[in-house]
Amino acid sequence: MIRVFDRPHREARALLGKGAPVYLFVNPVEYHGPHLSLHNDRLVSLGFARDVHARLQTPLGDHPLLLADDLEVGVEPCPGPGSRFSSYATVRDAVVDACMRLADLGAERVVLLTFHGSPLHSLAIQRGVEALRRRGLTALAPLNLALEDLLEEDTGSVAEAFDAIRDPDLRETVRAGLTRDFHAGFLETSLALHYAPDTVSPSHRDLPACPKWVPDRSFTALAAVARRMGRERFAAELEWVADGLGWQALRPFPGYTGRPDLADVDAGAVFARAFADRYAAHALAVFDGAAPAPPVLPWLLPLTLGGRMGGSHVELSDMLQIR
Repeated sequence: MIRVFDRPHREARALLGKGAPVYLFVNPVEYHGPHLSLHNDRLVSLGFARDVHARLQTPLGDHPLLLADDLEVGVEPCPGPGSRFSSYATVRDAVVDACMRLADLGAERVVLLTFHGSPLHSLAIQRGVEALRRRGLTALAPLNLALEDLLEEDTGSVAEAFDAIRDPDLRETVRAGLTRDFHAGFLETSLALHYAPDTVSPSHRDLPACPKWVPDRSFTALAAVARRMGRERFAAELEWVADGLGWQALRPFPGYTGRPDLADVDAGAVFARAFADRYAAHALAVFDGAAPAPPVLPWLLPLTLGGRMGGSHVELSDMLQIR
């Protein structure tokens, strides 16, 4: 593992100019409930980088794992002690600048990694992907694939992750709720146990299940209208936003979703393998000329006036005064 920006300038240029992918991390310092690290998104992203690198060794030939910056910025982090809030514009500008510096150093392939699922965050990262592609370079932000799976409620590739839950009814409940397990719940806590077990508090086993929440009524109503008009995809996106707003409206706010108490290191290994397999296959396709996966919910950018209404702890529905 080589951090290219820590190397002498001439050596950094030589490393990047050989065509090996370089991984740029863009993750907030963010509250992940009482049981996970503020840097959990970065730790998981680093694990993905190592796994994807291992999968690309054979098709791309032997190459070192190259790491670029670790940008500690994120749009709409989870509210809670320690979270650092950045605007959409701040994240966009930091990502584009880092991408341009990599291009200036001779990078040819850039993988922008995050495990922060805010759609506005993904849209900010996309600006970096687009800036690199305008320079004739190859770039991708593979978390877009995972967010797409959540919207499509596609959990088939991780079915084994639930085997450790012995009670069949509880197992099905957790499986069915995975696409609404936004943050620091069964999925993310299991990944943390796999990639960074020393950073997970044993207290996660004692946490109660996240309380049920009521999805935001305004976005739920808009989703119903979209569905009546035959706009199924748009309806699913609106329902996803409604769920996110409903969760953040919980009081007291738990800072996690789902069942972190059921998290399991073996489940984390299943999730890690599924993510890494998908990311590596997508990277190879993009390196071969395919278009990178686009971010989800692109309409959030105009809805939030170009991101000017995103990035703080204020809820989207409050900012838009639609409650």
